[in-house]
Amino acid sequence: MFNIPEHYKTNVKLALKDFIPKDLKPDDKKRIKDTVKEVRLMYQITGEEIPSVINNEYRCEVIQFYDMELQSIKAASYLASVYQNLIKPLCIFHMYDSQYELYSFAVKRLNQTDDNQIVIEDSILTENYPVGLLDDGRNRLLEYLDYMQIKNKTNKINLYKEWYYRTYMIMNESAYSNTERILDGNGWYDSEHMELLYTYYKKLVDTRGMLKKAITGTEKMNLNKEIKKVIQNIDTYMM
Repeated sequence: MFNIPEHYKTNVKLALKDFIPKDLKPDDKKRIKDTVKEVRLMYQITGEEIPSVINNEYRCEVIQFYDMELQSIKAASYLASVYQNLIKPLCIFHMYDSQYELYSFAVKRLNQTDDNQIVIEDSILTENYPVGLLDDGRNRLLEYLDYMQIKNKTNKINLYKEWYYRTYMIMNESAYSNTERILDGNGWYDSEHMELLYTYYKKLVDTRGMLKKAITGTEKMNLNKEIKKVIQNIDTYMM
């Protein structure tokens, strides 16, 4: 997965009975049992080769990568929501059935009122990619998420966020014509720079979504003005 170095590989099959939390409702337990065929913990980025982050906002000492084989990829959204909220470390799920595969990401931080709990700040599922067939979309995603292409490995949070931001931009590439310049650029070395750039990018995607739903001419005019302004911000911030 993502050409992660072999020394992080675990490839441990997890017993499904241990992977279904005991405190879930009976209906949820049954749904997971009926849907999940196999789960493997494929990689764990641990140790301090890439520094951990432990402060008031994060407690990040590991990034985990799971393979989850499903009866049907249709359950992926539900399972991603359940497990990204249950698993405290930052993690990436590769989910697949006999026909399709996708990836799940979620940026997490500590709950400020209870540091034993986590809060999902952002999450994303990629589109479905056909299993066993050539696919330009999947190839493009994997190219840009390749471990050797990730530029900011100053700590585990920055590493994961770069994976996340790249994925989000690729999934929403049509929103901004110069996305490839961001993906290929060196702004990734500056985490604060990329955090702000991602914020602008997300606002652009959201505003374009609102424009599609707008009804009145006034709404459309105001939203188009906002889109133009956000694009100018992104263009300026890329310089």
